[in-house]
Amino acid sequence: MSRPDVNDIAQVAAEESREVRRDFRQTLLSGLALTVPFLITVLVLFWALGFVAGMLAPLADALVALGPGSQMSTWVVQLLAGAIVFGLVFLVGVAAQHGPDTHIARRFDVLMEDLPGIGSIYTSVERMSDVMVEGDTESFREVKIVEFPREDCFALAFLTASAPATIEEAADHGEMETVFVPMAPNPVMGGHLVNLPEDRIFDVDLSVEEGMQAVMTTGMAIDESVEDEGQSAD
Repeated sequence: MSRPDVNDIAQVAAEESREVRRDFRQTLLSGLALTVPFLITVLVLFWALGFVAGMLAPLADALVALGPGSQMSTWVVQLLAGAIVFGLVFLVGVAAQHGPDTHIARRFDVLMEDLPGIGSIYTSVERMSDVMVEGDTESFREVKIVEFPREDCFALAFLTASAPATIEEAADHGEMETVFVPMAPNPVMGGHLVNLPEDRIFDVDLSVEEGMQAVMTTGMAIDESVEDEGQSAD
C-alpha cells in the first residue's frame, strides 16, 4: 500500500487554505456592501435630526416658557415644535397653490430679495433649492473636477460663470472661471465658490444631474453607474 505523497498533501492543504481565505474575504465584502450603506444612511439621518432639533430649539424653548410645553418631556416638545413648523409650511404651500390669484410666492420672493444684506443670501439659497427640489440645473453649466482643497486632491465642481474681470486682473492668471464646490451630502447647506484659471479646471464625463446625485449620495451614485455600465458591457 503506497503512502500518500507529502507534496500532494501540502498542495491540497494550500488550496483549501486559499479557498478559506477567499471565502472569508468574499463574505466580509458582502457584509460591508450591505451594512455600509445602511450605516451611512443612519449617520446622515442622525445628523439631519440633530440639525433640525437645533433649528427648532428656539421654538421649543418658547413653548416651554409660555406654558404649553412646561409639563412635557424634551422630545415631545421638539416633536410639537416640528409639527407646528410643518403645519405652517403646509399652510403657506396651500395658500400659494390654491389661494387667491395674488402671486403670493412671487411677492414673497420680491420682498425677501429687497431686504438689505439678506436678499443676496436668500436668492442664492433659493437657486440651490430649485436645483435639488425641482431639478432646475440651468444655473450650473457643466460638471468639472478641480484640485481642491489641495493639489492632487480632486473634487467635483459645477461651472457657474466666467470670473469677473476684477478678479482676473487681481489674480493675474489670464482667463478664469467661477466654479462651485459643494459640500456633501447637502449642497444647500454650504460649499466653496472658487475662481480658477481655465487650465486648472478639468472636464469630466458627467451631466449636471449625475454630478448633483453624486454629491447628495456621497459618491455612491457614481459607483452604481459604473457597476451598471460594467454589467451592460458584459
